Amino acid sequence: MATMASGQSRRVVVDTNSGYALFGYDPVAYFTRHVAVPGLRENEFVWQGVSWIFASKANRAVFMDDPEIYAPQYGGHGALAMARGYPADCNPNVWAIYGDRLFLFYSYTARAAWAEAVDLHVERADKYWVEVEGTLSR
Repeated sequence: MATMASGQSRRVVVDTNSGYALFGYDPVAYFTRHVAVPGLRENEFVWQGVSWIFASKANRAVFMDDPEIYAPQYGGHGALAMARGYPADCNPNVWAIYGDRLFLFYSYTARAAWAEAVDLHVERADKYWVEVEGTLSR
C-alpha cells in the first residue's frame, strides 16, 4: 500500500509501486461483485491523469462511459479522515457503498466510526473535499 505522504500528495490515491489508482483494484467490481477485485493491466484506462485497471474489458467499458459513478469519493482518500477535514490513505479492502457512492477507509475501525453517523460524515466530507482537493497536486 502507498504511504500516507504519497496518498496526501495526490487528488487520486495511487499505489506508489504500481502507479495504479485504487492500488490496482477494479472500482466497478465494488458495485457489481460487492468485493474488492484486483484489476488486470490489459484492461487499463487513464482518467484524471491516473491509470485505472479493471478485472474485465466490460468493467473498463462501464467505467469509461461514466467514471464519476464508479470512482471512489474524495479521490480514494479515507472517508472518515475527509469528514474530519484532512486527506488520508485508504485500504482498498475496507470500503462501503452508500447512496450509490463508493467510500474507502484506512481501517475497519474508521469504517465503523463513519457508520455511526453516515449522513453527518458524508455531509462534512463533501464540504471538506471541496476545500482540500484544490490543495493536492495531480
